[in-house]
Amino acid sequence: MVALAAVLFALNSCGSESATESASDSSSPETTAVEPVTSEVESTDAPADTSHFSNEVLPVLENVCTQCHSPGGPGSIHWELQTAADAVAEADFIDSVISTGFMPPWPASDLSVPFENDISLTDDEIAAIRAWVDEGAELDVDPGTPIRTLNPPQFIDEPDLVLTSAKGAYSGSTDVLDDYRCLIYDPEFTETEWVLASHFEPDQVEVVHHAIVTLHSADVRDRAEQLDAAEEGPGWTCYVAAALDGVGGAPMNGWAPGQPPRRMPDGYGIRVDPGDFLVVQIHYHFDRSAPADLSRMTFELATDEELEAAGGELKELTGDLYLGPAEIPCYEGDTDPLCDRDAALDRVEDLYGGFARRIPDLMLLQCGSSVEDYADMTNGTAWSTCDHRVSNPGRLVSVMAHMHELGLSYRMTKNPGQPDEQVLLDIPDWDFDWQFLYQPVEDISLERGDIVQIECRWNRERAPYDAVGYILWAEGTVDEMCYSSITTAPE
Repeated sequence: MVALAAVLFALNSCGSESATESASDSSSPETTAVEPVTSEVESTDAPADTSHFSNEVLPVLENVCTQCHSPGGPGSIHWELQTAADAVAEADFIDSVISTGFMPPWPASDLSVPFENDISLTDDEIAAIRAWVDEGAELDVDPGTPIRTLNPPQFIDEPDLVLTSAKGAYSGSTDVLDDYRCLIYDPEFTETEWVLASHFEPDQVEVVHHAIVTLHSADVRDRAEQLDAAEEGPGWTCYVAAALDGVGGAPMNGWAPGQPPRRMPDGYGIRVDPGDFLVVQIHYHFDRSAPADLSRMTFELATDEELEAAGGELKELTGDLYLGPAEIPCYEGDTDPLCDRDAALDRVEDLYGGFARRIPDLMLLQCGSSVEDYADMTNGTAWSTCDHRVSNPGRLVSVMAHMHELGLSYRMTKNPGQPDEQVLLDIPDWDFDWQFLYQPVEDISLERGDIVQIECRWNRERAPYDAVGYILWAEGTVDEMCYSSITTAPE
């Protein structure tokens, strides 16, 4: 099933906020936040029981909020946080977004294993901030006190290689609010190289929402060039990381604002042979402007000395797709012609080709289910589950999940119903805007033959568009998926 699509990288930091909050049928997850760095701000003699700002609110602002909302940051277009006065001016807004779980964005619940870079707030932190707002958002520091950024963005300081789009800058249009563009980035290697670290660096941070980077072989370069030439300007429209001639590329990286460089574990690397090239899928969000964008990729490569010490080549990570059916029948009594599943399959074929038409049935076959299993799901909510046997054992490096706008919840479980059952990822309130790469804090091993179960749920009422007809697995945002992956380090 790897040929169905490229492995998506969901992104483990903050991205550009959508204009409105997604509908929610479940409460925000309670999670454990990273231990905050204590802020050193001189306080006044304001009574401690009337202002909790400097010792309870300020650390959260400086550790978490400034990752996106500092001047020039990706979230500054919505709210810029420079001084204590800025926090007071938006105190009610802060109260609203933290109490609903909309901010800071961290969809994984505490049923999941602990993850790195967890930016969620503890219950105590939320309660303290809400108490500060309820008491009038008083300050115990000068209103002009600067809000520092204690977690600044990370970069590859001295990259061995810098790439931009092979066809130059991409100019979109505000006529297309969410523009998904695939662009060719060509390293032009003449000999095999090993990537130790890579990083996507956006040019126009106010419109670049996220990026997915996949590595492809020279065998499919002609197909990429055909797609590129078929549309005006650099690149082509793509809703999922590129699958060329039905073959998905190998995962290279993924990015959202604040995302640090992706570094390989010691002894591991990504092999890039002569003729290999990258396809970078960039999600542009043109809500106010559409400036020409020339985002770049930076790389750290293994030296001859490092390769010699490793015996001539590094070990490679392995990745597996964990997919499930996406079958969402119409409401009972809906007579739209596209409510007929065969008609919906015809639509998918017209839009995405013959192979795309076969994917929904292949999903049912793979997971041992049938169309009849979903026939009674006619109240707007549908769900699917699928068990997979682990074929690439090793230490768990990362997990991710992907659905579209109708997504309601997602769960990935290792060995369900067994004594060693472990929920690897639980997202009780799916949000299309926040799809992260989750990296476990603890060592978790997957053995050959272990079962990984995935569960996806959807609700038609979540659609920000008119959800017409029988909805199936397909590439468009108005279609759906039950898509996830696991990356492991063979031991």
